[in-house]
Amino acid sequence: MSNLSAEDVKSWYNQHYAAKGLQTMRPHGAYPLFLDLLGARAGARLLDVSCGAGSLLAAAQVRGLQSVGVDLSDEAVRLAKRVAPTAEVAVGAGEALAFPSGTFDYVTCLGSLEHFLDMGQGLEEMKRVAKPDARFCIMVPNQNFIGWKVLGHQGTAQQDINEHLMPLSAWRRLFEKHGFSVVRATPDRWHAVRWRSAGARGLKRLLIGPLLEVAWRLIPLRWQYQFVFVLQRRDQASRGRRTP
Repeated sequence: MSNLSAEDVKSWYNQHYAAKGLQTMRPHGAYPLFLDLLGARAGARLLDVSCGAGSLLAAAQVRGLQSVGVDLSDEAVRLAKRVAPTAEVAVGAGEALAFPSGTFDYVTCLGSLEHFLDMGQGLEEMKRVAKPDARFCIMVPNQNFIGWKVLGHQGTAQQDINEHLMPLSAWRRLFEKHGFSVVRATPDRWHAVRWRSAGARGLKRLLIGPLLEVAWRLIPLRWQYQFVFVLQRRDQASRGRRTP
């Protein structure tokens, strides 16, 4: 548990989104990957916990999913309503989700769990609001990221607000402790492929970008920047579902 209050965290993120807007967000094209990892199907219900500016909600709607988002920040929710205007978006804490139990087919939480005041309670709430056979996609940072070791510091761009950093094995243990089974753990590839975005031009796009992508892809999972976990309930896995 952190000494910070929910209001402290909310205030920090309100200032962050008010100052940065969509500038620090990945482009919309970076988000369908998470739906691919989930095998998300049209017509299903998806909840994005700590939805930020709503890019995943917009991607989910393009796929024909019913998308719902919740975020502690009023400013983030304001942006999300603009980015995904037909999604259901509300202000709320991930540790106290205002939804009935067994509501969602998919639950996502991308780059946010590490900032929760109580990560365990957040995971229990995600599990509670999910259907028994639901899939979860959670992205978290790696304490052992090789880039931080080279640079001599640790922490993401949001490290100033209650950031929990753990290695691969510790994240696995946390999920298992709260009744999840890991279906798949992959590296977050965004930093390897961001050079392909429309903003990358000239020498960077033609030479430096591809070289950096190759270098990123050669890094073992345990040293990558962030992990993307696909999870299911442990009791579902024990009913005979094969876990890769």
